[in-house]
Amino acid sequence: MDTTTTTTTTARNAIETVGGIYAAFGHGDLAGLFDLLHPEIDWSITVTAPGGDLVPMLRNGIGHGAAEEYFAGVGQLEIHVFEVGRLFVDGDVVIAEVHLEATHRVSGKRAVLDELHHWTVRDGLAVRYRPYLDTAALIELYRP
Repeated sequence: MDTTTTTTTTARNAIETVGGIYAAFGHGDLAGLFDLLHPEIDWSITVTAPGGDLVPMLRNGIGHGAAEEYFAGVGQLEIHVFEVGRLFVDGDVVIAEVHLEATHRVSGKRAVLDELHHWTVRDGLAVRYRPYLDTAALIELYRP
C-alpha cells in the first residue's frame, strides 16, 4: 500500500470537510454544517477563567447538542467580519486561522479576535473541534 497516496487522500478529505463546514457557516446553513459533524463530535473547549460561564461558546460537550449550544452563543453576536485564512493539514487534522470581528447584540461591545480552530476529521465527518481563542476578550464581550 502506498502510504503517500493514503496520507494525501486523508488530508484532502479533511480539508474538504473543514472547508465545507466554513462554507456552510458563511451561508448560514447550519443544517449543512451539522451534516459534516459526527453525531458524537467531541466539542472541546475548556475554560477555567473567572467569567467563563458568561460565554455559552466556552463549554465542553459531546455530540450535536454541544455544537448547538456553541452556535446559539455565536447567534448572540452580530458578525461584521469572519475570515478563514490559511489551513494547515497533517493527515486527518486541520488547523484553521480565523479572524472574527463582532458586536454582542445585548452588551453592545465589539471585539476583534484571531483564533485557531483545531479539527480532526474521519470518514468525511469532523469528530473533534478544539478552538484556541482569546477567552478574556470573549468574556469581556459577553459581560453585561
